[in-house]
Amino acid sequence: MMSSVPDPTPRFYENDGLHVAVYDAFHEQSFRGTAVEGDVAWYVARALEWGGPVLEAASGTGRVSLALADAGLEVVGFDLSPAMRATAERKRTALAPAAAARASFLPGDLREFDLGRTFPVALVPFRSFQCLLDPPEQVASLGAFHRHLVPGGRLVLDLFDPVYEYLTPAAVEREGERSVVATEWGTTVTVGIRRLAFDPFRQRFHDRWTFRETNASGAVLREEEEDLEMRWTFRHELHHLLARAGFAVEAEYADFLGSPPEYGKELVVVARRD
Repeated sequence: MMSSVPDPTPRFYENDGLHVAVYDAFHEQSFRGTAVEGDVAWYVARALEWGGPVLEAASGTGRVSLALADAGLEVVGFDLSPAMRATAERKRTALAPAAAARASFLPGDLREFDLGRTFPVALVPFRSFQCLLDPPEQVASLGAFHRHLVPGGRLVLDLFDPVYEYLTPAAVEREGERSVVATEWGTTVTVGIRRLAFDPFRQRFHDRWTFRETNASGAVLREEEEDLEMRWTFRHELHHLLARAGFAVEAEYADFLGSPPEYGKELVVVARRD
C-alpha cells in the first residue's frame, strides 16, 4: 500500500492554467468511444423528460449546463473552482440571449452547499462525486442534495465502476501520456499522468497530472502540474449511501446509451428522493 503524499502541487482546476484552458477539448478527445461518450445528450434528454429547473454540481466549464440551457431548461451550476466558473461564464455569454439567461453559475462545494431553493433534478456528471474522499463527506453531500430536491426529485450520479485488476498494489505504478490536444491559439498541450499514491484500505488514489504546451517547432512554452485524489465506490456501497441519505435507486446504466449495469464500465445511477 502506498500512503498519502503531502505536496504543495495545486489540486485539480485550482489554478487558471493549461488544464482549465484545454478541459473541453481534452474531454472530447480522450473519452470518445468510451462509456462516457454521449453523456451530454443523455442528460439533456432526461432533464427534458423530467422537467426543470436543473441543479448541476461541479459544473466546471458548463459543458453540461449550457447544453441544458440551450435546450430550453433553467439550470443552476455550482463549482469550487473560480477558473472553471469563469470559463463557464464566458461560454454562457456567447449563447443566444434567451439561452444565456437560463443558466447561472455560482461558487459552491460539493461537500456541503445551500442554494436556498429546491429542484426536480440534480446532476453530478463525470465522476465528480468521487472527489469526495471518505464516506462522511459522501453522506454530507447526499444529504445536501436531498435538501435541494423536491419530494420525488431525481439525483443522477456518474462514477466509474471499479476494475479490480487496477485496485491492487501491483497495479499502482501508472505513468504515461494520456492525450494531446491542440489549443485554439495554435499550440499543443500534452497531458501526462503519474500515480503517486494508492490506498486500497481507504479506496483512494493520488495522481499527478502534467500539462506541457509546445509550439509548432516543438519548443516548450509552459509546463504545469496538478494533483488529483479520488475515492472509488462499489455499486452496492453506493446503494447503501443513497439509502442512508433518503434516496431509492430508480435506474442504473453502464453507459449513456441505456445499457444495463456491467462490470468495469460506467456506474450511472438515477436515484429518487423520498
